Amino acid sequence: MTTGLERIATKAKTEPELKFNNIAHHITAELLGKSLKTIPLNSASGVDKLSVEESRLGFAKWSENCIKSIHNRGYHPSPVRRVYIPKPGKDEKRPIGVPTVYDRTLQRATAQVLESIYEQDFLPCSYGGRPARNAHQAVSKLKCT
Repeated sequence: MTTGLERIATKAKTEPELKFNNIAHHITAELLGKSLKTIPLNSASGVDKLSVEESRLGFAKWSENCIKSIHNRGYHPSPVRRVYIPKPGKDEKRPIGVPTVYDRTLQRATAQVLESIYEQDFLPCSYGGRPARNAHQAVSKLKCT
């Protein structure tokens, strides 16, 4: 039995001309749950001040609302909490935005669906910005050839 992401990947691989017009129905409670489990427990909270642990405990309730809002095209991300972190070796601070755990979960789930589609188009020698690949592997590959 294949998962939904595997089916998407197979379809993208076997039908390269196919256009995926809507991916919303591929974002399921199961995929959101898996995405939430990948967020470290010590991650910062967003503007809602909910921790990862609190988000996991309330998952059943908010995931249902999240999926409904996505399918109804009514999803709007929460504002991002602005945090300033020190720059290494400098007195300056760099601003970063911290989304809510809820939004990070949805971002990860969406990224997984998109990766299932676009990974099929990349060549094996492509390393930039791909999951489980990095610049060190690319340099190593160059040294071997």
